[in-house]
Amino acid sequence: MNSTSSAQIKMPFAHTIEVDILDTKLNKKDTTIVIRYDLKGSRKRLYDTRLYYSNNGGNSFKGPLRSIEGNIGDSSRAGKDKSIAWSFRKDNPYFDGQRTMFKIEATEIPKISNGGPENALRSLLIPGLGDTKVRNGYNYGWITAITYASLGTGVMMHFRAQNKYDDYEARIASSPENHQNLLNQARRARDISTGFLIAGGAIWLADVIGVYGRGLKNRRRANREKELLEGEGETSRGIPLIYPSMYQGTGQVSLLWQF
Repeated sequence: MNSTSSAQIKMPFAHTIEVDILDTKLNKKDTTIVIRYDLKGSRKRLYDTRLYYSNNGGNSFKGPLRSIEGNIGDSSRAGKDKSIAWSFRKDNPYFDGQRTMFKIEATEIPKISNGGPENALRSLLIPGLGDTKVRNGYNYGWITAITYASLGTGVMMHFRAQNKYDDYEARIASSPENHQNLLNQARRARDISTGFLIAGGAIWLADVIGVYGRGLKNRRRANREKELLEGEGETSRGIPLIYPSMYQGTGQVSLLWQF
């Protein structure tokens, strides 16, 4: 048995999803195949898990399979030693197990954040802080890190430029050429400092504006949903509340047995 797992998105400060298929077991009596797997991800999230199979060595897959029971579907949580029982005769009466591979896909179901534009004040205090309230609850610490790193580098280069300029003013250099180099170094450090300070400030300002805009969008969406609920009653259940997720993991396994 060969198994592989992968997570499609790997970013700093972002969690990943991994599916590790452990083994498969054939039960000829009730014509089921049991697939055991681990789902690695955030335990605070729900995942939509689906099972597929291939009878051509993985060149193409069929599914998602429907005649299944166990830890599968749109309410799955991360955990170890999960199992799926597939009644293969119901989906394919001619299934013989030859050249068969299974694949499990797990897609995170994102939370829907309803934070309003007032959360821009949170990002005004700490960059990235307001995003957790208006952008589906993910970790946006990378905004904080990049902003502070840019500002910190800018401040550090400012002091470096000042020190070089002080040395230039004090005429520490032993030759006119070295004296001029001190001035050039001070100017370069000043330019670098200005660039990083501007970049850090721009990121911070853009985050505040972005949080405010996303908060307004959330508020308009919440108001529309409220109006539909009040005006259409039960028919409003058709409102889509689950948006596509960027986080997905897959796992595959090959069968070494045949019927």
